[in-house]
Amino acid sequence: MTTAPAVLFVCVHNAGRSQMAAGYLRHLGEGRIEVRSAGSMPAEQINPVAVEAMAEEGIDLRAEQPKVLTPESVQASDVVITMGCGDACPIYPGKRYEDWALEDPAGQGLEAVRPIRDEIRRRVVELIASLEPTVATDATAHTAGDEGAEATAATPSVLFVCVKNGGKSQMAAALMRHEVGDAAEVHSAGTAPGGSLNAQSAASVTEVGASMEGEHPKPIDPELLRRVDRVVVVGEEAQVDPVPGMAGRIETWILEEPSERGVEGEERMRQLRDQLTERVRALSAELGVAPVR
Repeated sequence: MTTAPAVLFVCVHNAGRSQMAAGYLRHLGEGRIEVRSAGSMPAEQINPVAVEAMAEEGIDLRAEQPKVLTPESVQASDVVITMGCGDACPIYPGKRYEDWALEDPAGQGLEAVRPIRDEIRRRVVELIASLEPTVATDATAHTAGDEGAEATAATPSVLFVCVKNGGKSQMAAALMRHEVGDAAEVHSAGTAPGGSLNAQSAASVTEVGASMEGEHPKPIDPELLRRVDRVVVVGEEAQVDPVPGMAGRIETWILEEPSERGVEGEERMRQLRDQLTERVRALSAELGVAPVR
């Protein structure tokens, strides 16, 4: 069985950049990569704005603590990625070293930290791709006669897309999370993302127990587009083109527009929500995901 590669992220305080990178790698690496982080001069606690920014991505850093960089942690890692800690990281032969020039989120507000976080995510996605030959799952490694050796089905993944990622694609994602819980990996994005969520959209899904809390408009991540099982374009305005190596397929949901019948405001959103609910339930059944209720 292939040994999982080990990655160490290092910054000065181990309170922001290195913690966000480690959080993304744990989340996106899905247990295939051993992840560490440390600081050359660790702070007393993680930057709360970094914690808040990562919570928007569904990644919880609240239990993490800054840790001191040690020679042992470097020796135990295959890849060492530094972020502004200069020459503090010891060099050992046989290791892969990278330095990521990233702005320090210390002392900055959430609006300023989000772009730093998004750049870290982009780099982590590239890092995973570079490690793929090492971390690829060996599906044939199980012995045929071993009890319980049957491979479990992968969790289905869906990406909902609209133009601004503030309304319909966010509603569809929230409704599917509410419908199936953790039984599916659900994402949303926009082809030209706006600056905020549509308040009426958020209120309409809240009425049925779903939530957009912690979400914000995001651009399409090319790596995510490549790997998800289904890309759902909500409405006719957005255009998503296939990319080489896509695992899934693209489909478009054309919704009946209530405003064409003179229905506006909250009632319009409720009718769009109800259409999306039906579509989400049908998609969940097609993907073999049972509702949680």
